[in-house]
This record gives sequence, structure tokens and C-alpha cells, in this order.
Amino acid sequence: MSSPLSVILTQNKLTGENFNDWKRNLLIVLNFEKHSFVLTQPRPPTPAIDAPDRDFVALERWDNSNLSAMCYIRATMSNVLQKQHEEHQTARQIMDNWRKCLVNKLSRLRPMLSKVS
Repeated sequence: MSSPLSVILTQNKLTGENFNDWKRNLLIVLNFEKHSFVLTQPRPPTPAIDAPDRDFVALERWDNSNLSAMCYIRATMSNVLQKQHEEHQTARQIMDNWRKCLVNKLSRLRPMLSKVS
């Protein structure tokens, strides 16, 4: 990992239970590296052959940032979690999948929590 801030990710790998802390640290690194936009912006369409150079540059920037973000994300997950996210093609897909997993987990816990209170 190239960022001096990436040490916070290597020291705080995602295990599943620490998602919020890990995500906060991940966003610090992605913001510093200027890659966080891939979590909110879709991949630009492939430009036509005669499109302006800026369209090709935008696509290349997005692809490079997505690759970097995915590397940060996967490198800071446990091996088990890495395996579960191998099929995802974008950093956003990985993060959306995590959100979905957490929502499902919370919905299963709510009935149990209401019985305790």
C-alpha cells in the first residue's frame, strides 16, 4: 500500500464485527488518495472511438481509482471475507454488499433485542 495513511488499514483489518471503524479508516485513506469517488459515482461509459480525449481520461481515471480502492478494501479484509467478495467488479459493489449484510444482520437481531428490553 502506497499511502502513509494505509498503515491504519493494515492495523485494523475488517473482520466483520468492526465494519464501522474499518469503513471510517478506509474512507480516510481513499479520500487522501483521491479514490473515494468510485464509491458514489458509476463507471463512465466506454467512449466512442471518436470521443474527446477527456472522455477516455475520465474512464481511465475511474478504472484506476476503482482498482486502487478494491485493492485497499480486499487487502484489509480477513482471508475469509476476501473469498466472499472475489466476484465483485467494483469497490462500490463490495461496499453495497456489506451494507446489505449489515441490514440483514440487524433485521435478524431486532426481534431478539426487543425480547430483552
